[in-house]
Amino acid sequence: MKHEGDAVPLLEKKKISEPLRILYIRQIVTAFSNGFASPFVSILMVQLNASAFMLGLLSSLTNFISNFFQFMWGAVTDAVGRKVPFIVIGGLSTSFIWLLAIGTKQAQFLLLLVALQSFMNSMVTPALSALIGDLAPPMRRGRISASLNIFSSLGSLVATLISGYIMMVDDKSLTLMYLFPFLLAAVTGFVGNLVILKIREKPTRRKVSARPSELIKPLRENPTFRKFAEISFASMIIQSLPWGVFPFVIVDVVRANMIQVALISVINGLFILSVQRIAGNLVDRVGRKPFILAGKFGLATFPLFYAFATSVTYLYLGNAIGGAFNGLLMVASFAYMLDVSPNDMRGEYFGVYNSLMGIGTGIGALIGGSLADIFMSHLGLVMGLRYVLLIFAIGRFSVNFLFFKIKEPSRLIEDKRRSTLWL
Repeated sequence: MKHEGDAVPLLEKKKISEPLRILYIRQIVTAFSNGFASPFVSILMVQLNASAFMLGLLSSLTNFISNFFQFMWGAVTDAVGRKVPFIVIGGLSTSFIWLLAIGTKQAQFLLLLVALQSFMNSMVTPALSALIGDLAPPMRRGRISASLNIFSSLGSLVATLISGYIMMVDDKSLTLMYLFPFLLAAVTGFVGNLVILKIREKPTRRKVSARPSELIKPLRENPTFRKFAEISFASMIIQSLPWGVFPFVIVDVVRANMIQVALISVINGLFILSVQRIAGNLVDRVGRKPFILAGKFGLATFPLFYAFATSVTYLYLGNAIGGAFNGLLMVASFAYMLDVSPNDMRGEYFGVYNSLMGIGTGIGALIGGSLADIFMSHLGLVMGLRYVLLIFAIGRFSVNFLFFKIKEPSRLIEDKRRSTLWL
């Protein structure tokens, strides 16, 4: 992670190429598109009287589709040898779907639209990652990737606040409430994805395979990666159990207004960003495993804030603490993956890992939504949510003990050993 001054040179005219400048514009504008609408989809589902099972299905499908199909689209992108067409087609399709969502009155139709949107967006992610790798000089890829992430996150957070204010002011009906946020999401998405057509790329076609057997190759050949992936998969199933339940607490228990809904998302995002910017050096000095454990056990407390929430203040506090631990976990897990994956196969390893996480979240969110429906039908809304969230928190805490089995990457241990020779 870098400090505040490190991102500044990336914006200087002498330090950045024109294609990279276009890429920055694209990331910032599309971040606004995402921030205008995405944080409110699950809230709209609850307002459309969706069940907990439906909310679980929403989390299940979006996470599974967006992660699992990246492996396929990555292979297709490499085979074609072009990235920009996939970014544009996937991005424009994703933006157009926001227009179709305006005025929807059925949770099932909204679920279908968001699932389709996740599929089209899965086309963008591997192509965009590859394009960043092509455009960024090797010695500056880390700085550029970090800066792109920071600018995108900040743009998304600002857009979320704007949408929350618009929806709080214009709340006469659901159609009017979501009209301008969804419209803004579509327009900014169109602009951001069309501007990238200015980038002229050189085709780099190569032979690739997207066969299912390729998914298990890294798992078969690398036991360190296999253990981390297996434990992360089990953890992700449990971690995603409450994802479809949280919106019910926000809407039906604490009855947050739309600007409060926006603030919940913004607080979480700001704490993730803040911790990520300072965690990198700590993770490098102390090691990956201690911070993976800290992040995982810290996130085990997150459902408790929702279980006992009587006002939106509980959710603000929970998302601040949860965001901090999540930021720590993201940095440590990403560094661990870099350590255990071969230099020339990192794309493949991350593709396999993300696919497994997509399957895990799909399973967990679906089970969690079903369990929540059962508890609420027998115990009522408030007590049903409280007890099921307590069970989910205990589940998170228990499964995290598996991470004690992972080993600190040998590459990091060797680097530490060498560094002590100079002390």
